[in-house]
Amino acid sequence: MVIGCATTVPYTGQGPHPQLERGAAVPPVDAIGNVLSLPGKLILWSWKFNAHTISPDTEAHVVSYLEARDLPALEDTKFRLNQYRPVQDLSRLASNRHVAWPYRLLIGLPVTLVIDVVLPGRVFPWGDYYNPYTNTVHLYSDHTAVALHEAGHAYDFARKRFKGTYAVIRLIPFVDLYQEARATDEALHYLKETQDHEAELAAYKILYPAYGSYVGSYLFAPVGTLAGILAGHATGRSTATAKRQAYERQAPAPIVDVIAAPSAEPAPSADGTETPASISTAQ
Repeated sequence: MVIGCATTVPYTGQGPHPQLERGAAVPPVDAIGNVLSLPGKLILWSWKFNAHTISPDTEAHVVSYLEARDLPALEDTKFRLNQYRPVQDLSRLASNRHVAWPYRLLIGLPVTLVIDVVLPGRVFPWGDYYNPYTNTVHLYSDHTAVALHEAGHAYDFARKRFKGTYAVIRLIPFVDLYQEARATDEALHYLKETQDHEAELAAYKILYPAYGSYVGSYLFAPVGTLAGILAGHATGRSTATAKRQAYERQAPAPIVDVIAAPSAEPAPSADGTETPASISTAQ
């Protein structure tokens, strides 16, 4: 486990953990990315969304998650932290043995060319995402729950036998709701598993409205999308409040030290010895 090493930032390129790489800071590019992401930040009510700078704490949570999950496909997953590496992503597309080549050629190639090469999330406000055709997670938000959600997608795919088919059926209506729910459940399950209560409570407040956007998109857009997001905010915040109260009730009561009052000095008798009454009182 290399959590301690993973928090030694900033670094550029290959990180202390072999599955993580961090992009070099390019202030003008990152500033443009932040400006273009303003609608998303407001919708999710989080300035950490698409912040284009990822803290050691968020990175450490990703490393801890990878150490806690043991699947061959997940061990091959690459995590790019605000990094643009189009040539390497195309190479990963060609060599990804976990997805059959027809899927990679017919669907994976155009998808990767668009979102990883021509219109990358480093600039455009696509948000964080997992590309199953390259088996790569792209992170731009400095939010633990968002990072774990995308890692949850990678874990979900890693458990499937026919990963290419699982990726393609997302094109079928409502399948994306199932896949998004699986990733969200995995992130929340891990935070509960590690008893990271604060991160769990924060997760409800951003993952629920994000999921609401998917649900609402099947209604009358954009009104339905907005309604789904607002419903997600309400549900997420009420759930976080209820969970916080439950955790506070479960918290052990503080230990109060009881200090005994000092005993009175035994009263001497006329002959200088202690009387039974004085001994009893002293005790």
